[in-house]
Amino acid sequence: MEDSAARQGGRIQRGGIYRPSDRGAEDSGLLRGAWYIYYLLKIPSPLCTNLCLGDTNLTLLDNLLKNPNLRMVECCNELNTGYAADGYARSSEAKAAVVVVPYIVGGLSTLNAIAGAHSEQLKIIVISGCPPTAILTAEKATHHTPSPKNKDQALHAFQGVTAASVRIESVQSAADVIDDTIVKCIQQSLPVYIELPNDLADAPCRFPVPLYRQIEAEERNKNNEAVEAITDLWNSSHRPVLLLGGHLRVSLSRDTIHRLAETLGCPVLCQPDGRWMSESHEQYWGPFWPSLLNAEGEKVVMSSDLWICLGVSWSDLHSPSIDFKNEKHRLLDLQYDRAGLPNGKIIEPIKLSDLVLALINSGMRSKTESLPHPKPSHPACIQTEIKNTEDPLTMISLFRGIQTMLKEQCTLIADTGDTWFAASHIKLPHGADFQMQLPYASIGWGVPATLGAQLARAHHRVVLLVGDGGFQMTAQEVSTIIRMKLNPIIVLFNNLGYKTETAVHDGPYNYIANWDYTKLATSFLEEPHTQPHNPYAIGNAQKESGMPLFAEKIQTNADLLRAIRRVDDEDEKLAFLECCIRPDDMTPELQKLGENVSKGLSD
Repeated sequence: MEDSAARQGGRIQRGGIYRPSDRGAEDSGLLRGAWYIYYLLKIPSPLCTNLCLGDTNLTLLDNLLKNPNLRMVECCNELNTGYAADGYARSSEAKAAVVVVPYIVGGLSTLNAIAGAHSEQLKIIVISGCPPTAILTAEKATHHTPSPKNKDQALHAFQGVTAASVRIESVQSAADVIDDTIVKCIQQSLPVYIELPNDLADAPCRFPVPLYRQIEAEERNKNNEAVEAITDLWNSSHRPVLLLGGHLRVSLSRDTIHRLAETLGCPVLCQPDGRWMSESHEQYWGPFWPSLLNAEGEKVVMSSDLWICLGVSWSDLHSPSIDFKNEKHRLLDLQYDRAGLPNGKIIEPIKLSDLVLALINSGMRSKTESLPHPKPSHPACIQTEIKNTEDPLTMISLFRGIQTMLKEQCTLIADTGDTWFAASHIKLPHGADFQMQLPYASIGWGVPATLGAQLARAHHRVVLLVGDGGFQMTAQEVSTIIRMKLNPIIVLFNNLGYKTETAVHDGPYNYIANWDYTKLATSFLEEPHTQPHNPYAIGNAQKESGMPLFAEKIQTNADLLRAIRRVDDEDEKLAFLECCIRPDDMTPELQKLGENVSKGLSD
């Protein structure tokens, strides 16, 4: 939101990210209603507010701009706004993000992204400006509403994908409703939705109670009971394994996960979206994606008598060949707020982070004797060297190129498709992060999620793997990445259509128009046709800093090698790499997944 900075007395930082001034919104001991929400979120790192503006949230935005604890980034549409918040919430120190959208039209547009965030247990606060309370209660048709009597459409729609969906109805109740809603967001690690009428967005309300103190006072858990039960299970086991899942991101640090693994001493396997273990660690036994990857590791799991599952999901995509209901007799399911025992007992509530620390300090006997030998060799393809020839680009050579570009502390993101399996063949360097949206599998999530992740980890590059089909759904967010002067590496797999769907069930609907993707990327730098008369802009950022991106079309191995050198030499820029892959060049894992999904659809 550069266009409001001058008016609000804030300042623009590098990349056009608005950082508000330190001037607060206090008013005789009270806080403005809109600012109150952000006052509650006193966390070490700033929240990122991804927004799409509309006439119903302009007053709200004016007030939010005054808060020193946020960064505000305007996306191209509301769906992308939600995806970007998803990427930020996964990657930021805060583990939370905020979305601001217009009334109903904006809310329903971002709903799909928030449903995906719900499936990943992400803390996202969706704030929607809405008409004044008098208009909401009147029987008059209002723009953005389906009918005069249906002004709660978004409010109802969000109930199914949030921990709370509320509308602020009075100044007197505003603070209590906001407190309760954000507490639910944090305690349940789920999105929430708040509608704030325009006449209340600028109204004063009481000074807030410190939020985290309030949460700590309310927390009562059964961690001691869970530790005792887990210790008994551990002592009676002979061949335990530790399985890591994607939901760990909301609870545990990598260091804590490693400490637990070393305390237990058993083999560790990771679900495809739960790559939290160092892949060089002696206990790391590879990915756990039954029937698709790492058959040796799968045998270790299936021969185990105790599965210690941390943040694991059992969707049809996570375990296409295993019905977890048949495995409950050996399954210890540890989630964010509960522990499920093999005998069917559920211990809740727990606090997983404290529970794991208690297990580490409990004196549990390490069972290193349960480590089988030899260790699985997955992934194998990273040993393949790229030959500097004019041979056509292949998936195998591209994997090697991605491996070369991925550095320590980077984030690797895979959009839905064969890019999932491409990522599974890449070994994560020290400190590297990996993100994918496996259970919800919303095609196109990757581009805006990359925007959010790169904002969250500004000093470590994000490498995105995205297919041409997914890219066409959310391509416009590349323009926001350029406007923010961010420097991710976008690796676009141009294989001329939806190859995942082709693997499941082929048909004419799986083939799409071929774009000139490299020209499209550079088109987002077009000079304005006239003076924009923007009183809030500071200079001409593009002319001052030069071209903030480069785009390469890669058709041969030689093209790939040249692009890799340029990625390293121009690391301050967005690198957009269109990789031209033959349509029949797909991973064997995708073919297997297609067969499994197709069979599941026909059963």
